[in-house]
Amino acid sequence: MIQLKNFQQDVVDKLLAFIAPEYGVNNLTIKAPTGAGKTIMLLSWIDEYIRSTGDNVAFVWFTPGAGELEEQSQDKANSFSSIKAQSVDDALLNGFERGSATFINYERVVGKKSKAMLTDSERDNLVDKIEKAFQEDRHFIVIIDEAHRNDTNKAREIISRFKASKTVRVSATIDDPNTPDIIEFYEVLEEAVIASGLITKAVVVNEEIDTSLDETDEFAILFDAAEKKRQQIVASYIENGVTGINPLVLVQLPDESTPDLSLRIEKHLQETMHKTYEDGKLGIWLSEQKRNVIDVNKLDNKVEYLIIKQAIATGWDAPRAKILIKIRENMGEQFTVQTLGRIRRMPQPWIGHYNVDVLDNAYLYTFDTDFLHGVFAQGAAVAPTPLLNLIDRAKSLKLTSERVINYDEVLNEKMILNNIYEGLKKRFNFTDDLEENYLILKNQGYTLGDKIKTTFKQGRFDVLANADRLQDRERYVKANYQDNRIDLLHALHELDRVIHLPVSKVEAMLKRFFLWRGYPLVTSILKLDANEWTAFILNNWRALREEFRKIDIAQAIQGSLDLDNIQKNDFTIPLTERYTYNPKLKDIKMVQTNAYQGYTTASIAVRPSIVERLMERWLEEHADIVDFVYKNGDKGPQYFSLVYSTNGGVSHFYPDFIIQMRNGDIYIIETKGGEDVKGRDKNIDSYAPAKYEALKKYAKEYNIKWAFVRDMNEELYYLNSGEWVDEMVAGKWQPIIKLFKSIEDENRMSEN
Repeated sequence: MIQLKNFQQDVVDKLLAFIAPEYGVNNLTIKAPTGAGKTIMLLSWIDEYIRSTGDNVAFVWFTPGAGELEEQSQDKANSFSSIKAQSVDDALLNGFERGSATFINYERVVGKKSKAMLTDSERDNLVDKIEKAFQEDRHFIVIIDEAHRNDTNKAREIISRFKASKTVRVSATIDDPNTPDIIEFYEVLEEAVIASGLITKAVVVNEEIDTSLDETDEFAILFDAAEKKRQQIVASYIENGVTGINPLVLVQLPDESTPDLSLRIEKHLQETMHKTYEDGKLGIWLSEQKRNVIDVNKLDNKVEYLIIKQAIATGWDAPRAKILIKIRENMGEQFTVQTLGRIRRMPQPWIGHYNVDVLDNAYLYTFDTDFLHGVFAQGAAVAPTPLLNLIDRAKSLKLTSERVINYDEVLNEKMILNNIYEGLKKRFNFTDDLEENYLILKNQGYTLGDKIKTTFKQGRFDVLANADRLQDRERYVKANYQDNRIDLLHALHELDRVIHLPVSKVEAMLKRFFLWRGYPLVTSILKLDANEWTAFILNNWRALREEFRKIDIAQAIQGSLDLDNIQKNDFTIPLTERYTYNPKLKDIKMVQTNAYQGYTTASIAVRPSIVERLMERWLEEHADIVDFVYKNGDKGPQYFSLVYSTNGGVSHFYPDFIIQMRNGDIYIIETKGGEDVKGRDKNIDSYAPAKYEALKKYAKEYNIKWAFVRDMNEELYYLNSGEWVDEMVAGKWQPIIKLFKSIEDENRMSEN
């Protein structure tokens, strides 16, 4: 089974919720950066839905013509056991069977290429197959891949034939339609994909361009810089023990370029750089010419330079591509994000980032200023700063960093199950008498029986503003294990976030606890039949989630870490660091309190979290008491880390800020989302309580000042005593100024 990243699982959860008939809208638009793994996310959703529900449904997946994207998607679908993947030609023979996913290239149904298009008789046959599916009470769910393309009347006409019950549009560049009552918009943030290690940390533009070369020959300048960078990457792979990867340089021509431009580039590569077709180091992939393109996307392929046009961008994967040379010919072509996305994928996604600067970035070389403006306008590139040097006074800071010696990513399922069972048993005083346990839960307010409790609104109002006068009413619906599968999947996904196991394992565990098999198990708590079990989970999953979370966090509070498996290292701030920044910002100012020379407000502006931005700005405003601020990294042994445990195992935790005050005090600060203006929790980190306990223990052991900081109404509040509290209630979370009050008082006294 494919192990999804957290943001990918969130997308799957969203899709499973969206597909429910009672969901508010029938159209969902998903914007996800190139490299986010949208095909895997969509296929995981389809596979789980088909496997878990038994719904009489057929999926239809439309893709644009270039790049054979429908074949790639179909090939990936074949690795999912529940999906019956087929092409449009298969559909013409077999129809749209239950549980099938049909991959259709737009060129086959609305294109202009006579060889690719369906004949009139085939088109009629396709319509007949659709009608036959309707006669068998089958409904269609339609997926429109690269939805920003082929949005034509012809495309809409063929899509409408399927009368889709739900439609999902996905793209890296699609905009929010701003029609929430009709189409819901869901965006996967680029920061989440970067943090997962699937794509590079940044795109470095025109690094080490040698302008002393003959400026009349742009090729020489761009190719010289790109080749030097390629050699650096090769050397760094060797130095860091990474084998089997030959970094690829993509040379992109304008789509409307003249044949002469391609010939000039080929001549330069072959005669000046000695990269030839004959030695296998040069490849070309144009519609009219293809050489050395077989298996060019494999990590160890010999081709070092591949000449392409922008049209290849859609759906084409070559994770070893690290460098893009964009050639200009003043053709006024429009930039598309997908091309740049080709060099942003990490070559070994199961490893992610190597924590080596030259390997964790992608590189773009071009003199096309319009292209660069397009990059930043569409948010496709995160501009990295040059390597910044650590200020002298920050070089003496030393802390003890914690690392796990043998980090086992395979969770101990038996340990998790036993810990949860023992936690529940202790919490409710369960016994071996299952009937007594039934009464215990009932007395604790749990809803039992075979009916699902639902709520609806009742009453009247005159104007919409008075709709809140409607009263909530309850109704009970008889539960059915099969009919309520979608609802169950949603509940199970909510629970897997605190249990740290896949949905299938969560379901199996809950059945061991609460479902009667005709005989008791060691971990049996109740003896419910299938429908009673379904109703119990759906009625009580929120309460169960809270109990499971308490058990999860208890592992951190109890300090159940294997101390022999924790290595303690001396930590000093890295001598050089590269941050990201917004190159288009005006009125940029140097940040006086940052630990690195040359760090500016343009880097603060691109922090993905508002609380991080507020924290950095607050510290800069209080430069009279702050000596320096170090913004810690979020992954890798070169950064400051702590170790914390939950019921799901052991993990590393990277606090956001290390601050040295002018009086010598050191603070370790972790920021989390606070509350919005309506009092809703913005903290998306379910591990926050465990991390809070880990930092509290560390601070006590090493006599370090510390706090967790959150935002509310664009003001900062901190917590550094007692237990973690979700609600930012008065008396618990204190204004940030109180954290440093004693230092401010000392500062005033010295001034007087």
